[in-house]
Parts: sequence; structure tokens; C-alpha cells
Amino acid sequence: MSVPKRSLTRLSLNTFANIVIGMVAQIAAGIAVARILGPANKGIITYAGYLLVFAVTLADGIRDAISYQIGKRGLPARDVWSAALRLIAVAGLVGSLVFIALAWFWPLERAAFVAAAIAFAFAVYLQSVNCLYQIFHRVERINLTNSLTVGAGAPLITLLLLLVWHVGVPIVLGVWVAAYVVAAVWNSFGLKAMLGAKISGTNLAPLVREQIGFGVKAALSSTLAFLALRVDVFIVAAIMSAASLGVYTLALAAGELMWVFSRSLLWASTGRIATDRHEDAVALAARVSRTSLALHFAVGAALFAAGPALIDLVYGGRFSGAGPVLRILLPGLVLYGADGALSYFIAVRAGRPGLLLGFQSITLAACGALTYAGVLRFGMVGAAWADTIAYVLAFALKAGFFVRLTGAAPLDILLARPSDIPSGLRTRLRQILRKT
Repeated sequence: MSVPKRSLTRLSLNTFANIVIGMVAQIAAGIAVARILGPANKGIITYAGYLLVFAVTLADGIRDAISYQIGKRGLPARDVWSAALRLIAVAGLVGSLVFIALAWFWPLERAAFVAAAIAFAFAVYLQSVNCLYQIFHRVERINLTNSLTVGAGAPLITLLLLLVWHVGVPIVLGVWVAAYVVAAVWNSFGLKAMLGAKISGTNLAPLVREQIGFGVKAALSSTLAFLALRVDVFIVAAIMSAASLGVYTLALAAGELMWVFSRSLLWASTGRIATDRHEDAVALAARVSRTSLALHFAVGAALFAAGPALIDLVYGGRFSGAGPVLRILLPGLVLYGADGALSYFIAVRAGRPGLLLGFQSITLAACGALTYAGVLRFGMVGAAWADTIAYVLAFALKAGFFVRLTGAAPLDILLARPSDIPSGLRTRLRQILRKT
């Protein structure tokens, strides 16, 4: 499938800016929620977010199936989307009913479950439709929509309502749900121009069946990847004190901040990896991987040097234990955050979601077993070492398979090159060097 070429640098920078704006708005709203509504209500609102993030990993399966059918198989986009809408409708209804049922069993968190039940179908649709915009290289459009709604728009509205009118939890959750509804409706406009007015007349049943088979494996892979990222937190929470959990999660969150770079690159490049010629897709996946590694290494080095002191300065001495934990976590975080392009290539371009599921299962099992043993013996430090070992293993598995499958050299995905720097920036750097 041929798609219009857009500057990857421009798309990545646009994505990066929108992510950062959203992060700042969400942090500000979170602080306001904590100070005005208190810890208990803050917990309910945060819990609703966690519920939805975990559940929407199911939509990753539909998204990857869409990318596989349009990109790898070259099927008509309108037919693929029409088939996907059937899955989205069923998944949205079932997920919402599950959340409503769970609300009866956990009355203390009922508000969180009800909000997630309402938002779920729209969130699944939004996750799936965003894939089409990526495939057709309209990343800036969905970045704007997401930023004005679920990214920065809803947090800023929440911040205003809290500061001026001191609204309660129902209003805050209502704004959050409304953002998903608005984003889903907004991103529906423009689909006709991308997909065409009519389906080709193809029987959609085989497409639906293929999406189910492919999507289940991809969704399970995404779910296991999510659990692998958080199983250490669950184990620390179960075995250690609440104070230790707070220190450990602070170190983890500080290290994961660097992932904004790799997420920006991946978000901008997935459409091209799915639809470009095989050789170009291989080269792009390798380039995204090594560029992410280079950026992570630079930021990780800075965090290793200054992170502990900054944590002490911002959070105080009670959190000083997060500094050493952060330093242990950094090598694994540098690698694991850069494997997104490899995972996407294996699942979508290579059409091997089952293999990726196997890799994620190994990562989850290793991280869980090592964390449990490490916490019992060494506390938070043991959990950090377990994470690092498991994340290095995960990257090695995916990188090794990518090299074997594509014939790429290991250095193609590990070592950045001068040619990876955008031409305009290279020219500017040469001018600066000549002047100095």
C-alpha cells in the first residue's frame, strides 16, 4: 500500500510536543485533585484511569489486526474498517457490562467502575480509529484531537472546575468520560475521505474471523506487556510497606519519563512500518530502535548523575531511597523503552503476534519470579535488579529475532548514526562547529 510521505522528524516533534503538554496538564490536574478532594477521592479518580488503561489494551489487538490487514496484506481499508467496527461494537458492549457487574462487588470503588464502563466503548473505538490516521499519515490530526480532549483538554477543564468551583468526584469523572466521547466523535469525521465511500462488496466474515484470531494474540501480548511493566509494583505492594511502595514507584516513574522520546518516534512511524516496502519497513524499524536507544542513553546518563539529588530536592529526604533504586532501574528502562518498533514489526509487519505473545510471557514470568525472590532477599533494591534483568532479556529476545528474520546487523538496531540526525539539524551543527 502506498501512503504519502511525511517528514518523520516533523511528526515525531509534533507528537512529542503534544505528549509533553498533556503530561504537564495531567500533573497539574492531579495535584489539584489531591489537594482539594483529598487522598481517598484522588485514589478513586486514579483507579478509574488504571482500570481503563488496562482494559483498553484489548483494543491493541484490534488496532494491530487492522494494521496487518491493510499494510501487510494490502486489503481495502474500507473493508477492513467495516469488519473492525463489528468487533469494536461487541468488545465495547461486553467490556462495559463487565465494569458494571464489577461495580456491584466493589462498592467503595463503584464510581470508578461506572465511569470506566461508560468510557470503555469510546476508548476502544478511539484507540482503533487512531490506527487509521497513522496508516494514512495524518498523525498531526489525531495529535491535535487527542491533545484537545483526553490529553490536555480534559485535565485543564478539570483544573479550572476544581480551582474555581471546587467540584466533586462525579463532575471530575464526568469530564474525563466526556473527553473520550468527544475524541471518538471528532476522529470519526474525515474517515470517508480516507477510506472511500463504499465497501468493495467483499464478504466481511473472513476478515472478521482473521481479526479475531490475530487480535486475540496481539491483545494478550499487550496485556502481558502491561503486566510485565507493573508486576514488580504489585509484588512490592504485597510484601513491603506503603512507604516502600511510594519510594519504589517514584523511582520507576522518574525513569519512565524518558520513554516520551521513544513513544513519540513510534507513534509517528507505525503507519509507515505497516505500509512501506519490506526493505524500507525493516530500515525504519531499526532506525527508530537505535534512535530511541541513543536518546534514552543520553537522558538516562543525566538521570543517573543528577536523579538522586533532584529527588531529594523536590520530594525531600523521606524519598532519598528512590535515588539508588532509580540508578539500578535505568539500564533496563533504557532498553525496554526502545523495543516498541521491534515489537510492532514482529506482530504487524511479520504477522507473528503469537511469537510476540511468547516473548511477553517469558518477560512477565522472569520479572515476576525474579522480583519476588529479590524483594524477599534485598527489598526494593532486589526488585530493581529483577526489573533490569527481565527488561534486558525482553529486548534481547526481540532484537535477536528481528536480526534473524530481516538479516539486519545487530548494530543496525543498537548504534545510532550521523545519518539519523535530520539533515537540517546536521547542517546547523556543522555551521556551529565551523564557528567554534
